[in-house]
Amino acid sequence: MSRLEQFIKDHRREFDGEEPDPRIWKRVNDEINSKKKAGRVFKLNRMQWSAAAAIIIVIGGSILYMNLNSGTKPPPGNGTTVQTAQPAQSDIISDINPTYAKEVYHFTQLIELKQTQLKQMEKDDPVLYKQFVNDINKLDSSYLKLKEELPSNPNREQLLEAMIQNLQLQTELLNQQLQIIQKIKQSKNESNSKSI
Repeated sequence: MSRLEQFIKDHRREFDGEEPDPRIWKRVNDEINSKKKAGRVFKLNRMQWSAAAAIIIVIGGSILYMNLNSGTKPPPGNGTTVQTAQPAQSDIISDINPTYAKEVYHFTQLIELKQTQLKQMEKDDPVLYKQFVNDINKLDSSYLKLKEELPSNPNREQLLEAMIQNLQLQTELLNQQLQIIQKIKQSKNESNSKSI
């Protein structure tokens, strides 16, 4: 037994005889409570964590994919043509999964419709239109690469899912672009009505 242990053992009653002032305990308790209130804690359940992780993976994968393919050749022409996401050979997709074939067809039709709406603004703002088209063409070139890989790829189901995700991204991008155009038109109308 060490000397310290022997000393503590011999003087135990002296150590236990006095307690700290209650004001000290109150101050310690107040400090702990104030620190708890200062920090904000987010509690997420398993489903919310899964959704957040899925979003991060999709965004990260998209950014990575775009960065890897940023050195690809631009589309032929002056860069202002809108490429349309043509459906992959429907018999191959139908053979793999008929539901996916319907989704691909649905999204390609929706994209073509939205691209037609986008084309209407080319006269009003050609610079913005060209920028929008370049953004869509990047996604579409990725889609076309996936489409080319489909017949020879052993993971056709996963490739089809990636194609559908790409078409969804194209649809979302077109929606955002059309909303921007709508806001620009509204601001122009408001400025015209104020000047009158």
